[in-house]
Amino acid sequence: SQAKSLFQSQTDSVSFGAMSAISRVLASSALLWWSACAGPAGAEELAAPRRLRSSVVSAKEELPDIEVVGVEAVKDWAGQRLVKGEQSFAASGLPRQPSPDSWAGVVVYQIMTDRFNNGDLSNDLANMPQAQQDAMAGNNWTGVPDWRHGGDLQGIRDRLGYLEDLGVQTLWITPVLMNDGGYHGYCNTDPTTTDPSFGSPEELRDLVADAHRHGITVVLDVVINHICDPATTYASPPDHEPCADRWNDMYWNGTANNATGVGMNFSSSFFPPFRTTAFFNRCGANNVADTSGETAAAVFGDFVEGMFDYNTQNQDWQEIFTNLLKYWVAFADVDGLRLDAAKHVTADFIAYLSTELRAYAMKLGKANFLVIGEEASREESWKALGLGRMMSDPEDPEKHGQVPLALTRRMLDLKSTYLANPSFPAPGLTSLYNFNMSGTARDALRCDQETKSIEDYFSSWAREILMAQVVPQKGAAPDAHLWTVVELHDWPRFLGLYPNRTDMLMAAVTWLLTAPGAPILYYGVEQAYNGNCPSQIDIGDASVASSIREVCDMGAQEMYGSHPDSLKRQDMFASGPWLLGSSIEEVNRLAHITNAAPAVSKPWQVDEMLPRDHAMYRHTRKLVALRRSCPALSSGSIVWHEAQPVHCGFMAYSRLPFGNGSDAAGEVVVLINSRGGGEVLLDSFPLNGNVNRVDGQWYVNAMNISQRVQVRASGDSAMHLMTSGQVLEAGDIMVLVQEGSHLPFNDTLGIALCKSAEVSGKSGEVSSGTLGRIGTSGGACGAILSLAALVLNTIAFAP
Repeated sequence: SQAKSLFQSQTDSVSFGAMSAISRVLASSALLWWSACAGPAGAEELAAPRRLRSSVVSAKEELPDIEVVGVEAVKDWAGQRLVKGEQSFAASGLPRQPSPDSWAGVVVYQIMTDRFNNGDLSNDLANMPQAQQDAMAGNNWTGVPDWRHGGDLQGIRDRLGYLEDLGVQTLWITPVLMNDGGYHGYCNTDPTTTDPSFGSPEELRDLVADAHRHGITVVLDVVINHICDPATTYASPPDHEPCADRWNDMYWNGTANNATGVGMNFSSSFFPPFRTTAFFNRCGANNVADTSGETAAAVFGDFVEGMFDYNTQNQDWQEIFTNLLKYWVAFADVDGLRLDAAKHVTADFIAYLSTELRAYAMKLGKANFLVIGEEASREESWKALGLGRMMSDPEDPEKHGQVPLALTRRMLDLKSTYLANPSFPAPGLTSLYNFNMSGTARDALRCDQETKSIEDYFSSWAREILMAQVVPQKGAAPDAHLWTVVELHDWPRFLGLYPNRTDMLMAAVTWLLTAPGAPILYYGVEQAYNGNCPSQIDIGDASVASSIREVCDMGAQEMYGSHPDSLKRQDMFASGPWLLGSSIEEVNRLAHITNAAPAVSKPWQVDEMLPRDHAMYRHTRKLVALRRSCPALSSGSIVWHEAQPVHCGFMAYSRLPFGNGSDAAGEVVVLINSRGGGEVLLDSFPLNGNVNRVDGQWYVNAMNISQRVQVRASGDSAMHLMTSGQVLEAGDIMVLVQEGSHLPFNDTLGIALCKSAEVSGKSGEVSSGTLGRIGTSGGACGAILSLAALVLNTIAFAP
């Protein structure tokens, strides 16, 4: 009955005894098949009931109105909520999950919650905007690209096994707190509860607990610079630029007060604890140049009309807002927070929020809580101001670079707190996105600039200024925990302009998973999503199809502000209305734009949207496994050997374990022929770096261990890699590990892992303690697993 319940789409259970005799035999046989292939842990997962929405749901909370009760009462309320959050978690009976020892090199998977999977049809309308409901009722589907599509927390929970199979270590989910009904969740209206269309607070807690059972940590995305309310207005038009400049002067002079800015006409729907002008900058809406630039308006202006920018220098607001975010650590046991729009708040607030979050989490047993900021400035100095040391001496904040006086004063207040944290004795963000490196690599791997530009980044001033502020993770290179990307929810899909070039994406993912940093796999990259619309649009009448086609055609414009977000965020579930393309034919043939009836997805093991036997998925999974098994890849340094000064050029680099000094033990050499220059004839090339390599040492290609190359000393004693005329075709890669440093070739994964991976009884079988059940779907065993899941699925939906 437990096996059957996993595959039911509704909450009702059907007793085992009610099954026919043949069904009972089939169910028992399927469990035996699963156990034989997936092992005891896999059988346990299959036998566990499908965990559905918690039966305990928080009662609607009465929120204090700051205009009525005053700021001190609101501060007390926010503090008391923390206690209630801790009590609620204790009552749940769930164990607290300690922080990972290190965030260095972890493989992150980003999910756009609304677009990933619909696991609960009952909540689809809960926070759907009335305009969308009216349009749907009137059969007007013009707005479908930017509508809500039904993805939710239950849908993510249903696919945690898929993420574990891929090898994911950390899950980043886009905002799920209460918002204005927009599918993306970034227009927050109430940080004290979740959006019911995504699920209840308890469902968020259950998702986190389930992810922990799968060996996956969870980072919750939160908006920290604004709150939304379309019914609230300014009492008079703000003087936009002068207002921002006044706030900026006070920020740098340390004289911030609440005297600047126009009044506000708060609506009855505005978040009551923040219903005071003192908590807002009131400088009015930015234009695109303001938001993307580095002027005062980027920090003190509103994103757009209706998104009211917080006065993040107000210390009463800092305390209240920070406690509201701490609540989600207490209540849901999240492992980190991703701070959206960190560029658009003041550094004194970043210092307070980061320090207080880590200190509070440490009290709960999370000694290495992650605070990652989305700092999307063009100028690296803006990013450096928010990271780690914050361009200051943490032990003596009055020793600093060019920083606002407001930051120095706040650091003096916080000094004793952050210095008491052994994992992170500094005030700033634990980590941020390495957008400079990521953007450079993406452009080069798409042949938009020279391959050598990637190597050049590593000796650039941009990297130097960032590295000076980093507080490294334990036993790792300084940049090993900075998040890296080749695509994400704000960037066009990597294959957007090259919709059929799987080889290009494979080369890019190879770079991502063998380069320094903590790589982000944006949902669907492993399925080679390209963000291109299908040729046929089967929705509405001709005018609707024509309107949607106009959106699709804008995909050719990739400049900021001109590329539709909807093309970056396609649906990943079969009943979604917005299934865009892929370079993988078996995935691409499922693309459709239609108004099909919502339906719960099949179990992930047999979901046609999640094929796992094609080249892109296998390539991604094997490199994730290799990265997790080789310390050099996950936490080491990089040494460049060659990067051609041409577009689409060849590149070669080594990754070396951190702390090895000049010892070459554990070295991994990566060769990538990224795309367009045709085949590369490999003969020999010098190996750079102050590394004591051994003359005569053999290396093998972890992807194909029959391919061997040798290190040889030349006449001047320089070491060269002798590749004996091997040919690297366009799009090909080699990942070379020292002979004897790897495990036997893993046929299931299709790669030889590094020996540092823990192994279980069978030679070469990766233990669940280190890499989870990565790759259990391969080969004959994969067919058996799929058959077992299909049998149980058939039984579950049979009469």
